[in-house]
Amino acid sequence: MPDNEPIPLFLAGLVFFCLGLDAIKTGLRGLANRSVRERARAVVASPLRAALIGMGFGAVSQSATAVSMVLSGLVSAGLVPMRRAFSVVAWANPGTSVITFLAAINLNAATLWLIGLVGMLMRQKRLLQARALLGALLGVGLMLFGLIHLKRAAAPLPQAEWFRAVTSILDSSLLVAFAVGALIRVGIQSSSGIAVILIALCSRNVLSLDSALMVVHGTSLGIGLSVLWMGGGFRGEALRIAYFQALVNAIAGALLGIWLIAAKWTHLPSLLDLGSDLQLNTETSLALGFLVQMLLCPLAGFLLRNRIEPILARMAPESAEHALARPRYLTDSDVEEPEIAIELVAKEQLRMLEALPALLDAGRTDEGASSGLDSDALLSSLRDLHAEISDFLADVLERANAHEVTRAFLLASERQQALGELTANLDSLARTVVSIQTDSPLRTLSGLLVESADMMLHTAADACRSEDPLDREMLALVTGDRGEQMESIRRQAAHAESGSPREQAQVLYAASLFERTAYLIRRATAAAEPLRQTGT
Repeated sequence: MPDNEPIPLFLAGLVFFCLGLDAIKTGLRGLANRSVRERARAVVASPLRAALIGMGFGAVSQSATAVSMVLSGLVSAGLVPMRRAFSVVAWANPGTSVITFLAAINLNAATLWLIGLVGMLMRQKRLLQARALLGALLGVGLMLFGLIHLKRAAAPLPQAEWFRAVTSILDSSLLVAFAVGALIRVGIQSSSGIAVILIALCSRNVLSLDSALMVVHGTSLGIGLSVLWMGGGFRGEALRIAYFQALVNAIAGALLGIWLIAAKWTHLPSLLDLGSDLQLNTETSLALGFLVQMLLCPLAGFLLRNRIEPILARMAPESAEHALARPRYLTDSDVEEPEIAIELVAKEQLRMLEALPALLDAGRTDEGASSGLDSDALLSSLRDLHAEISDFLADVLERANAHEVTRAFLLASERQQALGELTANLDSLARTVVSIQTDSPLRTLSGLLVESADMMLHTAADACRSEDPLDREMLALVTGDRGEQMESIRRQAAHAESGSPREQAQVLYAASLFERTAYLIRRATAAAEPLRQTGT
């Protein structure tokens, strides 16, 4: 291999490895529909099954973090208890060690066959429904392909002066190696991936085995650093599960790190000594060390089982925005009782309607009327709630047989579709208005549209809540035809002396979004009236 090839080959192998991990996560996310989640609840009903599923999921996804993200959705939907989710996540860690043992053997031909066959299958239109699963399998192939090139790139590294300098620093102190492992884990979001890279280096005698193992132990602390760094994107259950994952890994890595340091300065045998006694080669010894570290994670979780939930609840309290994403009234048992389910769906839809005005906060002229909620988090929660209600309605419709019940749920589905479109429309309206300069007269003009939309939403919520004919008449009045008023606003925007052409166009767009808001509110509330008339 030419002297200038190892670094680009190493980077290419690392990219393929990371692309494989991303493809696995994306494919698994595509499988996470409501029916799959319902099966998942039954599967993890016992501790033993939860452990087996966790190990299997970790082996396939090669990321306990990815497993924790999937589990947070199940917990949010009320399909998996928090304690059972902790068990699955803890056991996912040992599952990720599978790849380290694969890295110790030659899988070149099998990897190429896997990529080629799965790639050809993904081009078949008849297998479109299996695309998510095939994507995950292709990710496995890409990940293994990256491992092959990482090994090839590591071959000439011992001759490079700069690399010898880096490894000498790592070999100089186990504490330095531990700290480097923690920092690398923040950048490379996969402890198993880092272990695989270290196996490739140790196989070429680039790095001493005890330093490599100490870097592996350091990655456990890096998981906690990653949560602190990226935790702003997590909420509620997702953040609690992420903290749990960080805590059990930190305990496991710290204990093994202390053991390795103690073994270096005393006669205490280390993990590597045990591997040597078993006559294991370098790669397998390091893979075994990683496996032991991952096995300590479920042990730490078991020891903390009675104290961990209240601790995490204090560390990551649930926000009002995140609480909205979880259905409050719908349960899987209600699917079998359509007459009850239709009333519960109406309650969930009213919750969604009552939360919609907060999406307009950014575009309000009166900041005192703001709800104080995070608009991005609220939008995400509303989308999740919309998906849960829509999936629930689809499940009930599959079981409904009476004509009136089917008709009622079709109307409820129409209302839910309108609410979903209304959510996206209100978000676009607020973002359009806030993009106009605050000191522009056109911002004041467009802000009036936001306040009018807010008034319509509150009137709609009042009408659905009370079912009073007077409230419905008021709703019909405020959402009725405003052709002359909207034409006046368009003329003011087009002939405004101040304001750029771009801002004028934004006001015109905001006006069209406002008209669509009125139309969608009429659609949603009109679909609600026949539901009550069915008597279901």
